Amino acid sequence: MFTLLDLPSQAIAVQHVLRGRSAEEKIKWLKAQGTIKQIPKTTEDERQTYFFVSSVGRECAFFIHGDDFVFITDNTTYVVRE
Repeated sequence: MFTLLDLPSQAIAVQHVLRGRSAEEKIKWLKAQGTIKQIPKTTEDERQTYFFVSSVGRECAFFIHGDDFVFITDNTTYVVRE
């Protein structure tokens, strides 16, 4: 186990730990690492997105696609891969 300080920069390690788990299990694990909130959907077919704040205050928005965290920034989305 490790301490999660910044989800985007530690995404590869987190994805290894959580690989194969359901989205609900991944969210539960993240809740134990910091604060996580669901971002309300504006349309029915929209993906569920989340806002995560680590124990040291690092923030990010993301959604889950399979075993990947897809991070949301001002003008793009991205996935961190090996």
